[in-house]
Amino acid sequence: MTTQQQFTPVGAEAGTTSARLYQAASAIWAAQLEQPFVQALGNGTLPRANFEFYIRQDARFLEELTRMFAYGAIKSHRPDVMEQMGNLLLNTIRVERELHQGFAREFGLTLEEMENTPLAPTNYAYTRHLLSIGATGSLAEIITSVLPCAWIYAEVGRHFTRLGELPEAHPYKTWLATYSAPGFEDVGAWLRNTLNELTVNASAQELKQLEDIFVTSSRYEYMFWDMAWRKETWPV
Repeated sequence: MTTQQQFTPVGAEAGTTSARLYQAASAIWAAQLEQPFVQALGNGTLPRANFEFYIRQDARFLEELTRMFAYGAIKSHRPDVMEQMGNLLLNTIRVERELHQGFAREFGLTLEEMENTPLAPTNYAYTRHLLSIGATGSLAEIITSVLPCAWIYAEVGRHFTRLGELPEAHPYKTWLATYSAPGFEDVGAWLRNTLNELTVNASAQELKQLEDIFVTSSRYEYMFWDMAWRKETWPV
C-alpha cells in the first residue's frame, strides 16, 4: 500500500467546508509525505545542513504568520474569535520562538542571526501570498490561507510518530514531538471548526474562492519542503 493510499487527515468530516477544501488539495497533500525532505526528516536521515536551512526559513515564515493572526483578529466581529486569534499570535511568538531558540543554540547561531536570514524565493512568495490575503481578504479567507500550515504539520508529525516509537537518538525527535502534540492539533481543529461555522451559508462562488486559496497555500507548503531540500537560493 502506498503512502498516498494510507493518507487520511483528521478533521475532514464529510459535508463540511474543511472537507471540501481538503478534497480540492488531496493530491498535493498525499504527495507531501512522499517528498524527499519530509521522508528524510521522518526517518532521521535528513542532512543537518538541510534542516538548518529549513529552520532558519521557518523562523522567518512564522514572523509573517503571526501577522496573519493579527489580521484575523481585526477582521473578526466575534469576541471569542478575536481572543483566540490573539492567543494564536502570542503562542506562535512564544512556543515557536522557544523551539527555534533551541535549534539556534544547536547550530551555534544567535536568534538575531536566524531572524536576519534572507528569505528564500519560495518563502518570499508564500508569505506574500498570505499577507495579500490578510490585507484584502475576509476572515474566512484568512483562516483558509493559514489552515494548510497548521493542518499539514499536525498530519506530518502524527504520521511519523504513529509509525512507531521514535528512538532516543533520532536527531529530529523534538521537532516531530512538537507537531504531533495534542496542543498543536488543537490549533488546526479550532481553525477548521471556525471556518466551518463561518461558511455555513457561503455561496458557491465564495466556496470556490476558498478552494483556490487553500490549494495555493497547500502547494506552497509542498514547495517549502522542496525549497529546504534543494537549499533554494535566488538565481541572480
